[in-house]
This record gives sequence, structure tokens and C-alpha cells, in this order.
Amino acid sequence: MALQSFISRVATFSNTDVARNRAQAASFGQIDGRHYMRSPINARFELGWQDSRGWQKQAQARGVNMSSAGAAVASPEPIAVGSTVYINSKELLLMGAATVRHCTEKNSKFVLGLEFRGSLVRTF
Repeated sequence: MALQSFISRVATFSNTDVARNRAQAASFGQIDGRHYMRSPINARFELGWQDSRGWQKQAQARGVNMSSAGAAVASPEPIAVGSTVYINSKELLLMGAATVRHCTEKNSKFVLGLEFRGSLVRTF
């Protein structure tokens, strides 16, 4: 999904849409405390981080959902909560840094909750 398309999808939500989506989620017990609406994505991400021994590591991950403040990605490796991760998506033409907020094992992968450490930068 292109950056313009992603932004337009996020920007076109009205307060009514948000209230309806949150009401539907609440009826299924799935409401969360996020301040930003997340959109589902299916883009590849390259992750880079430093492990607990100080070694530089890299992995290919797949985006699950994304907002202007963070993203969830499915990674083949766990990454420690609190770690700084450098992300790059050639498909979305975005790169930047994020902090790992949670790491949950799911179906032999690890779902990472990432909070961006500032605005992502557009790549070319």
C-alpha cells in the first residue's frame, strides 16, 4: 500500500466511524486503549537491532497493522521489550526507529508492538 493511500485511509475516518468501530470492538471484548486508529497492512519490513550481548541483528518481518504512532509486525525472532529497532520498508517507502513495547509469541512467529520514536522518513 502506498504512503498516500495509507494516509488517506487513516485521515478519512470521521468521529462517527471511530465511535462505530470502537463500539463494534467493545461488543466483542476487543477494545484497546490506543489513541490512533490502526490500519491493516501486509508489507515487508527489514528490522535491525542490537541484542543483549551487543551483537547487531537483522530480520525480515511482515507488517500486521500500522498507525502514525506505531505498528505491529510479525518477526521470526523475539526482540526484547524496550529495545530500539530500526525499520525499513521498501514497499511503503518508509524508514525510522521504534521502541519495542511488547513481544508476543503467536503461531511460531513473534508479534512485536512497535512505538515509533518520531516521524518515519520517506525513502526513495
